[in-house]
Amino acid sequence: MIIQMDPGIGKEHSLTQAVVALAQELGADTTVHETAGTGTMVAEVYLLDGKNRACTLPEHSFRQMSGVCQVRRVTPSAVSLVANGSKPHHINLGTFEIGNDLPCCLIAGPCTVDRHIDELVGRLVDNGIRLIRGGCWKPRSNAWSFPGFGKKAVQWLLAAAQKHGVEAVFLEVLDETHLLDVQQIQRQVGYQGKIVLWVGARTDNQNLLRKLGRQKDFSVMIKNPLQARSIAEWANKAEFVIAGERNFNDDGQLIAEESLKQGNDQIMLCSRGVDSDDEDSSYRFEPRHSWITAAREKFWAPVGVDPSHSAGTMKKDLVLHNLQAALIHQPAFALVETYFGDERKPLCDADQALPLARLPEVITMINQHNQAHF
Repeated sequence: MIIQMDPGIGKEHSLTQAVVALAQELGADTTVHETAGTGTMVAEVYLLDGKNRACTLPEHSFRQMSGVCQVRRVTPSAVSLVANGSKPHHINLGTFEIGNDLPCCLIAGPCTVDRHIDELVGRLVDNGIRLIRGGCWKPRSNAWSFPGFGKKAVQWLLAAAQKHGVEAVFLEVLDETHLLDVQQIQRQVGYQGKIVLWVGARTDNQNLLRKLGRQKDFSVMIKNPLQARSIAEWANKAEFVIAGERNFNDDGQLIAEESLKQGNDQIMLCSRGVDSDDEDSSYRFEPRHSWITAAREKFWAPVGVDPSHSAGTMKKDLVLHNLQAALIHQPAFALVETYFGDERKPLCDADQALPLARLPEVITMINQHNQAHF
């Protein structure tokens, strides 16, 4: 791996030495090369195999450091999700930054995007929400249930986001064709903000995960599998995105030059609860909020929470109580389903949708949490 510094930063500069120190802390050996140009100089830090192999070090640890211009790999990445000693990763979404060591960000929007999305996004923005979620393709447990409006919904959502100045849109994808659909519709609509594609708890499509790892246009959010019994199963799902599509020859050997640029480390993890057979529980799914703390301590990827799905209902303010319980574990973000309220019901999961009139309660709850911890 080669870390190129900004022009004018030489090999003895403190920013270059900070890169060297981090590389050595992560177990790599280093050499620093300095090239003098016309009126300036450029330093490059070469990461070599030491106590640890250089290909196992995550790029993001260096990419987000001050003074770093570019990170280039010369061998395919072998980084895993569990990167011991790695610095927390930050995901930049416009003016927002999401990370495990940063204040919790609120992402709000409908379970399912419908023809009223322009009005809904406008009202969310009026409440200060500029990170919007919306389901366009809906994986369903019942074959007869409404599956979402698909590509038409993506167009509605991105058009509304562009009109109202939304900084990032979160939407779920189910297969590889959806990735291409989103790319095409973004170009057609001209949406200038960020897009985060998420893989839901019911989706176990390795081809999709690898395709998401092949591209770097979109960040990727991974929800824990519905039947997961450990955070390792959750991490394994994300590792397919980090690895991307590898290329092998007829003898099964990795083709390095074709695999060099594979892998996407713009990863977020979202805890949404797991299946439960406890018929007496008030919750639709078992929340497992302790996984937020466990994943934050073990993984470099930002870890957030979806309190709407595990609660399953707004009766007795269960979604709000669920979010309050989750905040104890300091999630990097909260993904909350919201809709108009009694004036208009959503097409899916109406019981768990937070009425817009109560959105200020969530905003206050998260603001108070952030003020107390950051």
